[in-house]
Amino acid sequence: MTIYEVTFWAVVSVLGIIVGAFIGLNIKFNHHTIAKTMALAAGLLIAAATVELAAEAIENAPLIYAIIAFLIGALGFSFGNVILSSRGAKDRKRCGECVAQPTEDQKPGSGLAITLGTGMDAVPESIVLGLTLFTNGVDFPLILAIALGNLPEAISGSVGMLQAGRKKSWIFKVWGGVALASILLTVLGFFLAQNISETMVSLLQLFGAGALIAMVAETLIPEAFHGTPKYSGTIVAIGFALLLIVNVLTE
Repeated sequence: MTIYEVTFWAVVSVLGIIVGAFIGLNIKFNHHTIAKTMALAAGLLIAAATVELAAEAIENAPLIYAIIAFLIGALGFSFGNVILSSRGAKDRKRCGECVAQPTEDQKPGSGLAITLGTGMDAVPESIVLGLTLFTNGVDFPLILAIALGNLPEAISGSVGMLQAGRKKSWIFKVWGGVALASILLTVLGFFLAQNISETMVSLLQLFGAGALIAMVAETLIPEAFHGTPKYSGTIVAIGFALLLIVNVLTE
């Protein structure tokens, strides 16, 4: 696979970020609508982390190291999230109707924390996409899960930022920066995979899978289940099942 092909699929994976940010800034959604789309995204990304990443990678690494890598990935994300949450980024993916994001006056420096947190959310999926493009080629289910998963995240986060009084230009720059960083990290993951062993690639994929699950649990699910919207659990399951279907159809 050439660098141009890697970059192309990286761009495809971040389309949901750009489209979601545009939609969130220009179309008004209520919490229940956003919650349902977040639930679907949660199911897609959980399936990506388990079916597309962990289930395959764990077969190519010693079990104990595989489990450790998976848990370190989750712990690493949670640790970073704790630090950034204390600085105002805790509710960066909330739509503002149910839980308001902090304004800069309420929490000075929260804009930077939100920017860093939003970027951190994209790190696991971007790196594992690069690794997977090298090891397995084009993985349509994984790319689909990332692209569609990013869409409601960007919608909800943008709506919440807007309600917190942040300028549209600032919000779009945040998401644009995240999209660009995601593309670069995907390319980095691809080149990294060329210079390390197959076992190490698998361990990094497991690390990313653990971080991805932690990200879903800490940033998507709170919005998806706030106020217990009806059938949210079923919608998560539908998202999971959708990726299973795509997986089977593209084998």
